Amino acid sequence: MNDLHHFYTTRKNEFAKKCETLKHSIQKVAWARMGVALLFLYVGYLAFSNSSLWVAILPIIILFIYLVSWHGKLQAQYELQRNLEKLNQLELSVLDNSYSEFNDGQIFVNPHHAYSYDLDLFGPGSLFQFLNRCGTSIGEKKLADDLLKAQPTADSIAKRQEAVNVLAQDIEFRQWFWAQGHLLHDSRVENEGLFRWLEEGDVVFGKVLYKILLVLFPAISLVLIGLTIYNTSYFPLLFLFAGVQWIFISFKSKEVTKAEAALSQHKILFDKYAQLLNRVSEAKFLGSHLLEIQNEAKDASIRIKKFSQLVNAFEARKNGIANMFGNSLYLYDLQCLYRLEKWRSLNKEMVKGWFDKIAEVDALNSLATFYFNNPDNCFPVLHDALTIQAEEVGHPLIGSASRVNNSFSIGPENIMLITGANMAGKSTFLRTAGVNMVLALSGSSVCAKSFVFPLVSLHTSMRATDSLVDHQSYFYAELSRLKGIMEEVRSNKPILVLLDEILRGTNSKDKQEGSIGLLKQFVSYDVLLMLASHDVVLGELEKTFPKAIRNYCFESEIDNNELTFDYTLHKGVANKANATFLMQQMGILPKTTD
Repeated sequence: MNDLHHFYTTRKNEFAKKCETLKHSIQKVAWARMGVALLFLYVGYLAFSNSSLWVAILPIIILFIYLVSWHGKLQAQYELQRNLEKLNQLELSVLDNSYSEFNDGQIFVNPHHAYSYDLDLFGPGSLFQFLNRCGTSIGEKKLADDLLKAQPTADSIAKRQEAVNVLAQDIEFRQWFWAQGHLLHDSRVENEGLFRWLEEGDVVFGKVLYKILLVLFPAISLVLIGLTIYNTSYFPLLFLFAGVQWIFISFKSKEVTKAEAALSQHKILFDKYAQLLNRVSEAKFLGSHLLEIQNEAKDASIRIKKFSQLVNAFEARKNGIANMFGNSLYLYDLQCLYRLEKWRSLNKEMVKGWFDKIAEVDALNSLATFYFNNPDNCFPVLHDALTIQAEEVGHPLIGSASRVNNSFSIGPENIMLITGANMAGKSTFLRTAGVNMVLALSGSSVCAKSFVFPLVSLHTSMRATDSLVDHQSYFYAELSRLKGIMEEVRSNKPILVLLDEILRGTNSKDKQEGSIGLLKQFVSYDVLLMLASHDVVLGELEKTFPKAIRNYCFESEIDNNELTFDYTLHKGVANKANATFLMQQMGILPKTTD
């Protein structure tokens, strides 16, 4: 950990120095630009009395334009370096278990999801916020989808593990991607607008009439221009034909104006993403998954560059002279629109794939940073057996200094029954298992010394909520949740179920009978179940189903009127309780004298 503190501190200081150097350079160029502007005014003033000085105006203008361009480039470099300095400061905070500056993914919170709400995947202090190093909104969406993915393929997990391992070693690329991405400020609104345009119908492309006229009219104009040069008496005919073209264009003037406004915005978005794609295409990647992304990024960069050129040509219509002559002789507006619609027709099916590649790299960068910051993590091993073996597994959101790791295995006994007193660690243990399973399925490293797992879907019932809108009580909401889980279980799919203190909304006897009945249901199916409960009576089921159920527990100790926990998983059934002691300590119940 100290090595990482030193590493990020050194990088932060390096970028801070670069920022200071660039800031001084920007100030110098700004003063130089101001000096050149004053020189322009002075020489222009003198030129009115000495016409020979007008010759000096042009180089002064060129110099001013160069300084403006240089200033812009320096400013862009400064913003990038400042973002890099900020990121390394944030990483130092993360090492101290403070990561609130990163986006928490609150928009992805879904109480009805199979497991994300119970495992605190999104929201303040969530796993998403802890992992998130995405520079783009599409990257954040991809990272969220990875955490929410029910059941990826074994091949995708292996490829992503390889990519995470490679990217973890390339901090320059990862941090540049974050820093540059945050300068782009992409948004879902922009993306949605672009995809709507991609699905719109064509105005001119694909129409036989326009295809003919866009060739025929310029050809006629060329002939008339030649005749006019040969004999000026043809000029009225050329002028008349120019009017015909303007009339023809006027029929599509609304569509052309609308397209220009939309395409200007889409070009900005494409140019933003093109910077990221260019960097991906130039990176020296290893590993099949990253090389696949890189190959597509190279092709995408070329196609996006072509799109930008077409839009730039289309925007030239804003120039009055170019607009007048272009549309009079060449149907310029429709020619540009035709080419842009042709580009759309050829590429619209690929655009989503390009964005997906950017998002994939962005999400992988987050997982790679997690691995880099936690070098004691391991990459989990996928196997075919319906068993989990985890050695020294811990919750990634608990700092290593205070975290207690536990080892466990489940299978071939498919039910792990965990009893224990209040606050002893049962719920945290379930969330630890669940969160690491989510990370494993996403292709990430996990917070464990070793982690062997099967390809399963994950379902939980740990935090059912009532709903006034849906007219559901807490108890009914929990039963609905359990019903959905049992439907999945009965489908004979490979599944891991995490249940925490179920049936809390009924009396103790009813709860006990319901819990026993539910456990007996699980015994009959080839699934993995981890159930935490205060009810030690459930531990008797191990005797009835020795090949299916194993008892584990978390214990507490009361020594010298102090309650302590070791947060360590033990075999067997818990035999100590602490509810009365805690209520006495908090003044809810009077303390006993003995």
